[in-house]
Amino acid sequence: MTIINETIFYDKPGSCGTCPFFYNGSTHLRPGEVKEHCRMFDEMHKSYINPPKRCQKIFNKAFRMPDGSELVITINNE
Repeated sequence: MTIINETIFYDKPGSCGTCPFFYNGSTHLRPGEVKEHCRMFDEMHKSYINPPKRCQKIFNKAFRMPDGSELVITINNE
């Protein structure tokens, strides 16, 4: 188990739809759209795609850390 921005991950997500940051509830934020919302990057995309490279890098880094560690991702405003 690892924690990324106060969200618990037990395993690396295989698709965006299995990521805890991905909002894929029974209702859409925007009705009629196929895309759903990623809370981590504030983006809309499909749930069945593989996680983007930037997400894979974050997951790889987080899961190399000791069990129970917390990784905090911040926004660079430069």
